[in-house]
Amino acid sequence: MCDADTSAKQFTVAIVGGGIGGLTLAIGLIRRNVRVQIYEAVTAFEEVGLGLSIGPAAHRAMPLIDPHICDIYDSLVTTHADSPGYERFRQTYFEIVWATGPQAGQVLMDLKALPSGQTTLRRADFLDALVNLIPEGTVHFGKRLRSLEETSTGVNLLFEDGSSVVADVVVGCDGIRSKVKESVLPEEMEQSQPRYSGMYSYRAILDMETMVEAVGDQRARVSTMYIGQGAYAVSFPIMRAKKVNISLYTSSETWDSDTWVRPANRHDMERDFGHMGDHVNALIKHMPDPSQLAIFERRHISTFWKSRVAILGDAAHSSTPHQGAGAGQAIEDAHVLAELLSDPSVMTPAHVTAAFYAYDAVRRPRSQRVVTNSKDNADLLCLRYAGVGDNELKLKEILQERFRWLWDIDVEEQMESARKIMLELLEKMD
Repeated sequence: MCDADTSAKQFTVAIVGGGIGGLTLAIGLIRRNVRVQIYEAVTAFEEVGLGLSIGPAAHRAMPLIDPHICDIYDSLVTTHADSPGYERFRQTYFEIVWATGPQAGQVLMDLKALPSGQTTLRRADFLDALVNLIPEGTVHFGKRLRSLEETSTGVNLLFEDGSSVVADVVVGCDGIRSKVKESVLPEEMEQSQPRYSGMYSYRAILDMETMVEAVGDQRARVSTMYIGQGAYAVSFPIMRAKKVNISLYTSSETWDSDTWVRPANRHDMERDFGHMGDHVNALIKHMPDPSQLAIFERRHISTFWKSRVAILGDAAHSSTPHQGAGAGQAIEDAHVLAELLSDPSVMTPAHVTAAFYAYDAVRRPRSQRVVTNSKDNADLLCLRYAGVGDNELKLKEILQERFRWLWDIDVEEQMESARKIMLELLEKMD
């Protein structure tokens, strides 16, 4: 992190969206004395989402953004060591278990995430704690963006409540339906609209006691992926192992609903997962809500920035959940962008364009590969990946390889690569 005084910077960063990506970026910039304003669509921060897991690379980026973020995360997370007797699984990310076939119920592999293992928490708890790091007066609620237009005086943000503001530079952290992205790439919006990925899910949070009753103590307390033909299931403990987050994923070619969630019933779950073995079928009996949630995806886009506007997190690279890396990629984005925007060489909005260029050059290839890998992981876990199928050795090899690539990146080297690109461009601009 640059320790130079940045108070003389001739710009304020307007962040559209106050999710994990927007808040971590804001906290990182505030720590570095870069002025920030956040425009959030809702009227107050709400409890959204269920369980959240951050991988080792994003965890290493947290203290580089701001040590308080890492302290908060570490204070809230559940690990396998929270269950007495399961300390030996401290570095386990997931045990991957066969749900179908002759080996049903047996462990395929213990997938390690060194050194931290699986760390999980409730998304709402993390967001609530991050909000406390944002100074009063920084967040403006009820500001749902309608449109964005760059003018000679800055970037004009028009909100649905009729108000507007002229910003120096803008970072869109407004999710998969990003209005900021529409302004950056209007010509690509039609082809990059969210599209059904070919899978839908059922989700729930169960009490640990219920979970133990359903699947036994170890399968309840150790994060588990159940893999099977055309479907897979995930469970991991949260809230200091008092509760367990459950997600069941199944393949289906069509989605005959205009909404992302549609009602279903227990018969639907039994139809979708009846072939998935004793453990998954035991879970179905305890799922309180049989609603189906469509898994959507987007095509890759050609850039994460345009002039004085950039996009971050799901707005830039929304991913399916099959690699558990969505929030982590937003945190990696925030680390790189906070460092670039606070660099002493970046003093004006014109300089910010060089920072955005470098951010895009480094972050887009990696995050888009994560999106591609995540989609492929669905096929791997559903035992239908071409050339792999249910081959035990190949499954172990490719899963290990993909997660190692995701987790083992040197996040500081990634940052310095972006800084080098930016400084070379700034030299040419001067």
